[in-house]
Amino acid sequence: MTARQRLWRIDQIHFDENQEFYYYSVSNVSGVPSNEVLFPSIESIKKSEIPPPAKDKLGSPRYQQLLLQALRLDLIYGTTSFISLQNSKVIPISYQMVPVLMALNMKKVRLLLADDVGLGKTVETGLILQELLGRKRINRVLFVTPANLREQWQTILRNFFGIDAVIMSRRNRRHLESELLVGGSPWGYYNFVITSVDYAKQLDVRSEIMQFNWDMVVMDEAHNIMMPHGGVDDVDNKNIKKSYLFARQLTEKYPHLLLLTATPHNGYKDSYTSLLKMVNPNIIEEVDTEIEIDKDLAINHVCQRRRHDVEQWIGDRYEKSPFPERDSDEIFITPSDQFHHTMEKLSKFANYVMNYVNKLTTEDNQRSYWTILHFFKRAISSPEALICSIDNRNDEIDKKLNEKHQAIENLTQFLSIEEAGQSVLDGAETDRISEEERDIRNDRIVLAQSMDLLSQEKGLLLEVQVEAEKLKKKDRKVDELINEIIPNLLKNSKKVILFTRYIDTLKYIHQNLKETIDSGSLRYKGMDLFYVHGQLPSQKRMEIYDDFLKNPAAILISTDCMAEGIDLQFSANQIINYELTWNPNRLEQRNGRVDRFGQPEPKVFIRTLIMKDTIEMDILELLVKKAQNIKEEYGFVPGFFGDPKDIIDRLTKRRKEKLKPQATLDSYLKLTPRIMDDLVSTFYNKENLEEILKDSFYGHNNIDLQEIEHRMQMSQEKIGSSATIFAFLKSSVQLYKGNLTQAKENEHIFEVQLPPEILHDLNVEVEGPIRVTQNMNLGATRKDVDALSLKNALIAGLIEKVKNEAFIEEKQFYGRTAAFTSTHAETVKAIYHLKIRYYINTDPPSITEEITTLGIDLFSEDILTEKSINQIISGEMNNAGKPDAFVLKHIAKALENTDLEIKFEDLANRRKQELINERTDLIQRLQEQGLTADLQGISDVKVVGTDLLTIAIIYPQGD
Repeated sequence: MTARQRLWRIDQIHFDENQEFYYYSVSNVSGVPSNEVLFPSIESIKKSEIPPPAKDKLGSPRYQQLLLQALRLDLIYGTTSFISLQNSKVIPISYQMVPVLMALNMKKVRLLLADDVGLGKTVETGLILQELLGRKRINRVLFVTPANLREQWQTILRNFFGIDAVIMSRRNRRHLESELLVGGSPWGYYNFVITSVDYAKQLDVRSEIMQFNWDMVVMDEAHNIMMPHGGVDDVDNKNIKKSYLFARQLTEKYPHLLLLTATPHNGYKDSYTSLLKMVNPNIIEEVDTEIEIDKDLAINHVCQRRRHDVEQWIGDRYEKSPFPERDSDEIFITPSDQFHHTMEKLSKFANYVMNYVNKLTTEDNQRSYWTILHFFKRAISSPEALICSIDNRNDEIDKKLNEKHQAIENLTQFLSIEEAGQSVLDGAETDRISEEERDIRNDRIVLAQSMDLLSQEKGLLLEVQVEAEKLKKKDRKVDELINEIIPNLLKNSKKVILFTRYIDTLKYIHQNLKETIDSGSLRYKGMDLFYVHGQLPSQKRMEIYDDFLKNPAAILISTDCMAEGIDLQFSANQIINYELTWNPNRLEQRNGRVDRFGQPEPKVFIRTLIMKDTIEMDILELLVKKAQNIKEEYGFVPGFFGDPKDIIDRLTKRRKEKLKPQATLDSYLKLTPRIMDDLVSTFYNKENLEEILKDSFYGHNNIDLQEIEHRMQMSQEKIGSSATIFAFLKSSVQLYKGNLTQAKENEHIFEVQLPPEILHDLNVEVEGPIRVTQNMNLGATRKDVDALSLKNALIAGLIEKVKNEAFIEEKQFYGRTAAFTSTHAETVKAIYHLKIRYYINTDPPSITEEITTLGIDLFSEDILTEKSINQIISGEMNNAGKPDAFVLKHIAKALENTDLEIKFEDLANRRKQELINERTDLIQRLQEQGLTADLQGISDVKVVGTDLLTIAIIYPQGD
């Protein structure tokens, strides 16, 4: 339509309930997004139509075919089921479209995406965003993530979905504000903002965020923002968890919400249901202090699949599983004599501490026990980690000696029992302090109350340190890693990721590996070495990872900063766990970084190092193995149930019952089966497991994957596949006198060269050839290669250029008229391509459009069947080779047909009815599957416009 002296395309019709008036979201006629809105009640808006093709201008079949390709690729607001398939650079498999379908059936999209690790929740989120953005249902999105995932989200959104999001942090804010007018807020200016939960939950930041309108909120690793078990649920209570309060406020205010987590249930119903209440408060009802879940309602809001659910779904429908085979094994390291000497000295120190703290309060006793376990765990990790802990503790002792043993003020605020326990048990970070800081504070808990006790403790620590320094020279664990374990894995592939719990161990491994590589070892010839940890800025971490990603032969050493939410499958297929994490969920998170959907290699290799004759063996047998058995029985890896205080209470009680007064801590740390069984029952009790299974929504088998695949196929037919995009690229490059050649190093990479003036028109600035690929995995692993999609800048520019030039009569490449010969035409035919626009009476109303064809016999005026039209337009098109004047007479005749408008109207009405039937059938199928939310109006369709795009005259071959 025409308004403000410009042509616009209406994308969505809105109704303001408060002011009671309609307004339109619009874009320009070619579909370029705009922030403009039109107000029909107060400004002049007139219906406009695309003028018919020129009767006196003849184009060519080549130009017309290219124009129609461009128009179809640009038809982002069409009648297809899934428009996200070509608005992203991912090739999803059918199960990943299930949450997209769920979202499309909601007026307000409120979903908890709770698929297992490795199934692609980030991909599912990106596809949902593209569907809603393409359909003009959302415009502004706030992403709330853990701090270490901000750059990962930014990269994925940009590279795979063409969404440019800014990262908002205290450090970035000044830069973002410098690009705005004075007083402008980046929160209100940018449409896509990524921020960390720790930054955003602060009162001043939270208040500013809430001042602006967001259409959708996406919260990743949502288990971090759920209400703690037994925690405060009153937003006015000062003791409420800050991240939970922030999440509550966001989810209550803004319409669309996606919560992402692989572990939504921690075994406590109150915590789990706090997430369900965020997506829809009506799901939860409290009856006599009992929490009830309305599962019939919740099933529409929760998408939760285990890996084996998906594998069963896929079955024989694909040539191979989308998941790799896992080759996983534990490698048992026999400790050296020097290791035992070190542990003996550490036990002597530990027993000394436990003896004097037994005289203190129960709480201090418990806190110290966690500290002792912490020291043993770090000793098992590496001698360097133990030495660093000793340095930290002696530094604290020296402060006390110098200050006449003043105690740490408010020990609970310094490090609570729960935080000390989580440090040992590899639990989640708290709102208060990072994991690294939590470990350091655990080193520094010194409770000795006299100068003599402090001095003796320091002396014992120095004895341990002497032995640990000796161990560094005779460390069998690091020797086996470098001389056997890594070289054996390098026989499979030249990329390895090594995880360790501690930064100090990371630096120790890096130093030893670097010395080996620098020495010229043939085993490591050509290998590069990288490391990342949580104390590096997140941007720096991603830069290092990108270098590792593109390197063909390299080792990456990382702490768990790369183990949560970051997809590593394109960079490597081998993982080494340098020590056993005591949290099976964390171990699964690590392994799931490479053992996941999209892993290009058929097999992943995972090795976990275990120190024999240590507490690691007990943890492996009675915790990790137990978790694996639970996964086999229940289908999920459970979290730890029970808080650290409960665990330490039980362990302390068992210690008093089972151990003689003269027993050493060595025998204590070699936990008895009874103690470990008690620990297991605290972590994994049957009641908690049954609670999870009862409350969860595993399977989601009510949605038929065949229906999803049918709709995906229909979408591909209407908007084209990656092969369609490549064909368009090839034709466009030829048209503009460029070159498209296969790269020498890889058959899947193509190099595009275009004249400088064409690149200028496309607003593409490059040095050298543009490198593209249809292989999405290759596009993900190579920064110098861009995967082809509609979000590709080159493709988008070519579409716009072809449309503009092929539509304008004065341009060289006019494509709205053409003539060609066909072996499928016995008489002269006319083929018309039409764009039909529909009004869908949903709430709010929406507009959709499609391109379709009409064929008639030019002289008998009989209408061609769909089969005949398809045979003609899909066959070989040879230039008619007839004089322009001769062809133009036939074009004029085809355009002047007296019944042409009636034929167009009949076609539009026929297509409308087919659309209604298709949507009515869809509603029935979805109702059978239990998905009926917000479908009202999708089958109430009206034709609101029909535009003639192109006309072609077809002559019989040899005529």
